[in-house]
Amino acid sequence: MRTHPARCRNNLCPRRFPLTTPLDSEVQFLKGVGPRRAEQLERLGIKTVGDLLFHFPVRYEDRRNIRAIADLQAGETQTVRGIIQAVGETRLRFGRRMFNAVIRDATGLLRAVWFNVRSDYLSKKYLPQMDVIATGRVQLTRDEKSFEMPHPDILIIEEGEEMSGGILPVYPLTEGVNQNVMRKIIAAALAAAPPLAENLPVSLVAKLHLPSRDKAMRLLHAPAENTPEQKLASFRTTAHKRMIFEELFLIECAMALLRSRNTERVKGVAIGGRKQQVDSILSRLPFELTPDQLTVLDEIVADLKGEHPMNRLLQGEVGCGKTVVAAITLALAAMNGYQSALMAPTEILAEQHFNNLRKMKDAFPLKSLLLTSGTKGKEAIRQKAANGEVDLLVGTHALLQQNVVFKNLGVAVIDEQHRFGVMQRARLIRKGESPNTLIMTATPIPRTLAMTLYGDLDVSVIKTMPKGRAKTETKIIRPGDISKAHLLIHREVKKGRQAFIIYPLVEESETMELKAATMMYGVFQKDIFPDLRVGLVHGRMKQEEKSDVMAKFAARALDVLVSTTVIEVGIDQPNATVMMIEHAERFGLAQLHQLRGRVGRGAEQSYCLLAIQYPMSAVAKERLKVMVESTDGFYIAEKDMELRGSGDLMGTRQSGLPSLRVANLVRDFDILLAARKEAFALVHADPDLLNPECAGLRKEMERNWRERFQLIDVG
Repeated sequence: MRTHPARCRNNLCPRRFPLTTPLDSEVQFLKGVGPRRAEQLERLGIKTVGDLLFHFPVRYEDRRNIRAIADLQAGETQTVRGIIQAVGETRLRFGRRMFNAVIRDATGLLRAVWFNVRSDYLSKKYLPQMDVIATGRVQLTRDEKSFEMPHPDILIIEEGEEMSGGILPVYPLTEGVNQNVMRKIIAAALAAAPPLAENLPVSLVAKLHLPSRDKAMRLLHAPAENTPEQKLASFRTTAHKRMIFEELFLIECAMALLRSRNTERVKGVAIGGRKQQVDSILSRLPFELTPDQLTVLDEIVADLKGEHPMNRLLQGEVGCGKTVVAAITLALAAMNGYQSALMAPTEILAEQHFNNLRKMKDAFPLKSLLLTSGTKGKEAIRQKAANGEVDLLVGTHALLQQNVVFKNLGVAVIDEQHRFGVMQRARLIRKGESPNTLIMTATPIPRTLAMTLYGDLDVSVIKTMPKGRAKTETKIIRPGDISKAHLLIHREVKKGRQAFIIYPLVEESETMELKAATMMYGVFQKDIFPDLRVGLVHGRMKQEEKSDVMAKFAARALDVLVSTTVIEVGIDQPNATVMMIEHAERFGLAQLHQLRGRVGRGAEQSYCLLAIQYPMSAVAKERLKVMVESTDGFYIAEKDMELRGSGDLMGTRQSGLPSLRVANLVRDFDILLAARKEAFALVHADPDLLNPECAGLRKEMERNWRERFQLIDVG
């Protein structure tokens, strides 16, 4: 067997490795890497040769069609090659800046421009006389006499690098590793690695006319010269389709195995939920349920009667009435002799659930107790739960402690599921003998994301809102208009209403020019609203302090609450009509929508004021535009996923799911549907993956998914 030398971990012993390098070999032993480069690659999550092979290009530079500058067409995305002739910064109005790089070829000049970026960084990166390839959308300058390319992708051609056409992969990078280096390292990995073993059933690969796993992987890094440009740009080559399908199929297969193990093959706690019981609860409510609430309640009651445990995700906008449906579920469990647990992500939200249920004791006569890290007399509470003396235990992560046990847990309700990991959810469920599980979220989830994150669950949605809710008006507040926002807040308070003012930081940061909650609290109380009662709450306060402030706000003893995003989830104050979010350009769409949901919970007109600062990225502008255009959480969730991409699924790092390397849930919805169909059909026919054809898939599940879920039993 031919071998080549490789350094030991300490660079002292003369070890030798085969030319065919195992995929789990440390990347530092690969030709051209070494310990220092390996540390850089580890920042990208690359530790082994196999990690390198699956570090796929995010796009391709198609150098088969490099245009002369004189032949450019306005309005199209095009590629040119030239020499940087000059660079510089231009000051614009309102303090804005523009960095310019003039690119010259034999036919003319093209100006590359960047707005509101750090010119000191770009002036060091792009230097006169550099040979570059620039790709971007071309437009005419204001005088329509020449071309410019805003925010282009620039590829610097290293000295001596061969540039004779072809298709060049463009990879995600980290500091210290440029494209040329990354391409050489991955080329070395491709040359040294053995062929990838197939992990999908061969019959499925043949049925869908997909290339082998090894061929597809290699074509992603080095596309054939005759590959159509459009297919490369849209990730629709046969190689892309294969790797996208594989990535999504493995997720859906894991979900199918979860459903099979946790629901379809498990006897659950059957809770009667007879019609007269449901009717008696509904008759005691001081309001009527909406049609969506009634539909979801029917689905839950059917689940509770079933042979297998309920595993249901309940989605709905803030204030749509999810908690009432959950409360009815808890009451049904108690009426049939079973205990329940309700877990919330924060002490504030857990206390709110507990207090709201106590206020509605006529409709829900539950013996309930609260258990959080700040609760006094924990041991007595735990003892009552173990003895069956309590119907419902409401709490936070404290419910997950080993010394918390139930006599006969029949229902587990988890609020704001995205705040918990899969394993935390499992730990609560394991406190009973396959109890029924209801998971609630006020963060609308796009259909594609729900199918991947929660593919093992049945999904219910509440879209209709209770009657009498006024629509919240959303406005962008520019720096020059901030006094108008303060006047609106003052006017609303004088009407007897209340207001939230949200900041992204607790204290001043030296690295980010953001106003901080603690500092601005004093400014509001002393200078802006001296005649109003202003309170402050943030995550660093002790729980007793937070609870005291929130109690005062709930009792209307405070007019304005200055806060960080600690109030994002679960604060219910119908009297609040103004939500002002400072530095709104820094928040994500889902978080902005959640914060807006804290107002508009009563019959009065409400306002969400998005106070912004410049400079602002194009993505931030699009987020704010979406917020002004729509209050539909599901539309906002779809737009959020479009803007952020789906490489790291929402909450996947805590949920156990892997980041997507090549698939995109927005772009690849058709492939997701096909992958889901095939995965669920396969697991339904062979729930233990015992077919010899599934050997590779079984190995993949055991190696990469058992550790993530610790719930999948494939052997």
